[in-house]
Amino acid sequence: MNITVKIYSCYQLTYTRVYKRILRLLYGPALDVSQVKLEIENTSSGHNNIQSQRRVTDSSIYRGRIIRVYEDGTLAHIVGLTNTNYDEDRKYEFEQGNSKKEKSLYGVDAYHANTYLTQGINQIFQYYFEHKDTAKLSFYLLDTDSKYNYPNNLYNILSYRELETIGFKILNIGDIDFSKYEKCCNSKINPNNLIFPSLNKLLRDIAYISAKNSGNNPSFMQCQEQEVVDATGERSYTTEKYIYTFKSLSAHQYESLLRCWCLKVLSAQEHTDIEFRLGKQYFAFKEEKLKIADRLSAPVKQIFQLANLNIDYVTDEKFMDEQKEAESTYLKFQAKNQLRNQTLFRNNIRKKGIPAECIICGADDTRLLDAAHLWEVSQIKQATAQEINAFVEENRLYDILTEISKHYNELFYKRYFLVNSGDNGVWLCKNHHRQFDLNYYCFDSEDGRVILKFDQPATAQKFKEELKRQNILPEILTPLTKAFLRKRN
Repeated sequence: MNITVKIYSCYQLTYTRVYKRILRLLYGPALDVSQVKLEIENTSSGHNNIQSQRRVTDSSIYRGRIIRVYEDGTLAHIVGLTNTNYDEDRKYEFEQGNSKKEKSLYGVDAYHANTYLTQGINQIFQYYFEHKDTAKLSFYLLDTDSKYNYPNNLYNILSYRELETIGFKILNIGDIDFSKYEKCCNSKINPNNLIFPSLNKLLRDIAYISAKNSGNNPSFMQCQEQEVVDATGERSYTTEKYIYTFKSLSAHQYESLLRCWCLKVLSAQEHTDIEFRLGKQYFAFKEEKLKIADRLSAPVKQIFQLANLNIDYVTDEKFMDEQKEAESTYLKFQAKNQLRNQTLFRNNIRKKGIPAECIICGADDTRLLDAAHLWEVSQIKQATAQEINAFVEENRLYDILTEISKHYNELFYKRYFLVNSGDNGVWLCKNHHRQFDLNYYCFDSEDGRVILKFDQPATAQKFKEELKRQNILPEILTPLTKAFLRKRN
């Protein structure tokens, strides 16, 4: 078999440093790379500098971050490479005086955690979809031995796992240090199998990582429970439909592409219905007026379409319809004098980003998980109007209440809001939920520490053995959650 490697000349100096290792990772260490033919495809015609060669606007010309491997003349492998802060081609251009940059970008933190892998990844996928009938796509990580730690960034490792779950291998994943990821997500990683085993495992890791950086959590998952009547019309059953709402500003759209694609793969495996919605994101750079990001860029949108990721845009009309639906639901619960809206409560916990696993034992089968109230429903229902109003006032909830409903001043609505607040809940398996309700244990309202109240030492010891962690995660223990715990304790 004759192997030929093709590299675009605008990446020649950077990629020729790594292509031999890439070949050994693809074919094994026994491959004689000296017998491999290397071809450099000239991209300089009509372009003054490296960047203009790489950023071609003509859609018929492709020059993305890839190395192409041919077997007997047929394209067999496409290897996508990450961005790099050690761009040998731009460094050489600067040294030759051909760059207009005042200083070389080589070795500075130009590409960082948010842009290292995902920014521009749509170009790699574009080429793959055009040649997927014959070629396999994999990825190679640059800069893994540099002074910068972005290849080991939590979000990047999450992206590596998403890529492998979709079906794209990371060739040099052995270069990555998973220790911080394992500590953050409270799980052991097998570098030889990064594939997420379930939809909930992915959502759980997203929740853990987002909790470390709440300001960079541009999306959320909610669930609609639907009652379906079977073909006979005699029996009904409940199905779940997940709705993933994401944002499109800047690098978020590249992350969202991988996230949605991975969610689709996992939901298909589990026969779970899932819908993707693109929400609005308000932003302003420096002193500019407030702008709205509510559309994907055309190149990214194209990959969404090629991957069959259908998007439902959240328009003003749809948002208003959902607001009306929420109000209608509230009025129905009010008419029945019912405070507990379990679907709303569970979705609010999801939006808060609490990992979907029992906070005591770590069980993560969603069929076994309950959304458990910290300040009990019965206590909120029995609380006096003075007590409810004082809680709302002390925790500065009036602004939130006035923003989400015109019923904000109604006592029943305040109770309804408190009962179904995501800050008033944690996930518990059915066994530990029952023990929590029986007051066999509780959580300290300041540090979230688990406090045991068992009468029998043997039962207490068994509980300790099941205990996965000693306290509620600090990222989950918000000031409002502490306030709810104080009301319970």
